[in-house]
Amino acid sequence: MSLAELQNRVIRPEKTAVVVELREKVSRASGIYLTDNLGLTVAEVTELRRECFQNQVDFMVVKNTFARRVLEEKGFHEIVKFLEGPTAIAIGYDDPATPARILDKFVSTHEKLKVKGLIFDGNVLPASELSAIKDLPTREQALSMLVGAIYGPVQGFYNVVNGILRDFVSVVDQIGQKKAS
Repeated sequence: MSLAELQNRVIRPEKTAVVVELREKVSRASGIYLTDNLGLTVAEVTELRRECFQNQVDFMVVKNTFARRVLEEKGFHEIVKFLEGPTAIAIGYDDPATPARILDKFVSTHEKLKVKGLIFDGNVLPASELSAIKDLPTREQALSMLVGAIYGPVQGFYNVVNGILRDFVSVVDQIGQKKAS
């Protein structure tokens, strides 16, 4: 097809809608995982979609040309090399490690699903990093660890000051009892 024919080609609205939807999802994403779902049955894909939906993760099968266009627009040129063969994308928004946990659990029981590559918090990584990412704490766990790290020294300081005051009051009380008797 020549360049003139490509420019004059009419783009169907449903294709444009898919690209716009994917562009919007990738813009909001904190974790994007490219998978090869060749060989999975419809029931298995439905099971994976249900698990993703329950954890606020989008799982969608996309055309490589659409994904390539959107990912290159967003500056993820290194991930494009993984867009070969049938591709499904798992997109996480709040916690970039949530899709990793879901996919790792699913891969352990369904060997046909393969993770090709991923974008974790803006960094393009190979699929071998999936096992390290799935072990990261969730956002809530990380926040509770942070609160514990801040609260621990404050609680220790409080206990030391409280102990000194308690001992001082005890000594003053003993002196007062000794003078009274």
